[in-house]
Amino acid sequence: MIISKVQDALNAQINAELYSSYLYLSMSSYFESINLRGFASWMRVQTQEELLHTSKFFAYTNSRGGRVILKAIDAPPSEWASPLAAADAAGAGNAAP
Repeated sequence: MIISKVQDALNAQINAELYSSYLYLSMSSYFESINLRGFASWMRVQTQEELLHTSKFFAYTNSRGGRVILKAIDAPPSEWASPLAAADAAGAGNAAP
């Protein structure tokens, strides 16, 4: 059985991974809307990578006798000042527009 402090940290990480996936999906939509389809495609790949991380944390938590408790995912930004600002936000882990 996982101690509650570790389980809480794993659940927080699962939420963070899901948020990152959500953020990258939003960035994909943004890039698509300004006709940067290559960037949009790349962000969809990043979305899938974050979901893979989520799946691994989920499986690990369950395999150790913990319980995954999903929480609300914050809404990501949907607009950025420029494509560079979006790319910077993705690279820095900073979602601010």
